[in-house]
Amino acid sequence: MRIGRFVGLVPLLGLILLWQGAVWAQIYPPVLLPAPMKVLGAFGGHGGEILANTMASLQRVAIGIGLAFVVGVPAGLLIGRFAVLDRLFDWSIQTFRSIPPISLIPMAMLFFGIGDQPAIVLIFLAGLWPLLLNTIFGVRGIERTLLKVAAAAGAGEALILRDIILPAALPNIFTGLRLAVGGGWLTVVTAEMIAVKSGLGYMILNAQMTFRPELIFAGIIVIGVVGLLGDFGVQRIRRLACSWQEGLTANAT
Repeated sequence: MRIGRFVGLVPLLGLILLWQGAVWAQIYPPVLLPAPMKVLGAFGGHGGEILANTMASLQRVAIGIGLAFVVGVPAGLLIGRFAVLDRLFDWSIQTFRSIPPISLIPMAMLFFGIGDQPAIVLIFLAGLWPLLLNTIFGVRGIERTLLKVAAAAGAGEALILRDIILPAALPNIFTGLRLAVGGGWLTVVTAEMIAVKSGLGYMILNAQMTFRPELIFAGIIVIGVVGLLGDFGVQRIRRLACSWQEGLTANAT
């Protein structure tokens, strides 16, 4: 990682300084706004609880986004490739992708009860649409000349999908994956506040009910850090899988 990338820490450090300044100025009582050092101490005093809930949230996101990837990418390749499938499913996709997964929490609880299943279903839906749509757009962006040349050379449809369409659509697929991971992470935290009895969302809500503000802030920090690391991870995999594209685009780094 280049040293210049660490400049992104500057706004975060500034926010911490403002936070500490607000504590010193006693803008809010400590029961509402604990000092940064007290929040840091929560990681020591409640480290086991934080770790267990973080792992529970990560597991749900991994399963939900994994299922979304398995469904969304192949479906996107086929819909983007065949116009008849695009015409068949376009209205349905545009309708259902407009429904926020959070609004489906009552229905998910009704059908799947309390536990991991409703959260995983909601994460799946949050990740499905960005993966599906970005894959479709990636396929549509392929030059027709490549496909015509491959067809003229006698390449079968399976070969075209595997060796031409999939590699060319990979950058868009990873863009969709970044959005899916971010959306899934947001969804799991919200779902855990309502439909699950473990995870970071549940921990934060329980800390609010038991007047432990330092644990609330600790949970929020973990959510942000894990989200950042998840995005870094997807970007790293993208650079490895799409190394051929490095240096060819305006935003290549």
